Amino acid sequence: MSENISSIQDLSAIDALTHIFNLGLSQKPQTALGAAAYYIDYIKYFPANFEKILKEVKEEIPKFSGSRLRLGRRQLLIDGMTAQILSLIDYENPIFKKMFGREMLLPADPKTIWETYKNRLDKVYMSMPESVSGLDAYFNNLSQTYNENFSPENMYEKLGQCMEERSIPVNYSAPWVLYNLLNNAKDGSNIVLMISGTGTFDAIHRSYYESILEKKANIEMLLGRRDQKQLNYIGYLKETYDKNLHVRYTPTENRGTYRIAILDDLFALDARKMLPQTKREPSHIGTLYYDKDCIADIKNNFDDMWTISHEININEIKDFKPPWWNPLKSRRPLRW
Repeated sequence: MSENISSIQDLSAIDALTHIFNLGLSQKPQTALGAAAYYIDYIKYFPANFEKILKEVKEEIPKFSGSRLRLGRRQLLIDGMTAQILSLIDYENPIFKKMFGREMLLPADPKTIWETYKNRLDKVYMSMPESVSGLDAYFNNLSQTYNENFSPENMYEKLGQCMEERSIPVNYSAPWVLYNLLNNAKDGSNIVLMISGTGTFDAIHRSYYESILEKKANIEMLLGRRDQKQLNYIGYLKETYDKNLHVRYTPTENRGTYRIAILDDLFALDARKMLPQTKREPSHIGTLYYDKDCIADIKNNFDDMWTISHEININEIKDFKPPWWNPLKSRRPLRW
């Protein structure tokens, strides 16, 4: 009986995530079902190889093909739901194989994805089915399983057993970093970001920054350039979260491809944005560090760049606006 209940909950969760992916996260809606099924079973049965995951998916969705599951796995990487561990690591290390299996992916936290996007399901259902509306407990449990394997603290311990530097080279899409920051941020957390600014404040990314700041985390953000589009949105953020947000821009743009993300002493990402050959591939390559000394070194490098950068303050933003722009009239900044 419990197995049947579990299977029904799995199918409800897969169905809900499929709709979420179809509501704008996925570039290819036909891959959404495979992405949702792979994502849930990858976390549930980690570490596992592809054949094991496919077997479990087929038990939930009979006649589901391996090719559809592979396309879903690829879409997760493109959409930033997972990051790919690069082959710079010796996969044949017996301890590493035992820790990570053969599917070399680092997923985002399922609870964060669910909490961020579940309200979008109102656009799908006339009346929310009970099986879907009751999924909060399911994703809480799945998140506990996730944290046992992928939380920064547990990753630090696992990597310490199989690699001395406690770091992983990864290939990823930008939302993956924001998911991890949002998942691990809390009141008083200190977050450091260095980004180029191009596309940083596109609509698809804004909810992440706002949700992180709503948790009362502190963000130091160093932009590779200053432009009108950035200041438009920064004006809203600083009016709303001024005590928690500090933004500067570098005097030159020669670091436009350089990326840094640090959360306290839990993890640091040192990366570069690459030029993808197509839009259907992740565009960032970097190293994810869990070692405290490495995190401190990266933070020191950031601090050196921060000291020679230029402050963006609210008066500068107001001076940069047309005279009719008033950020206090609306919660959202106006466009022109």
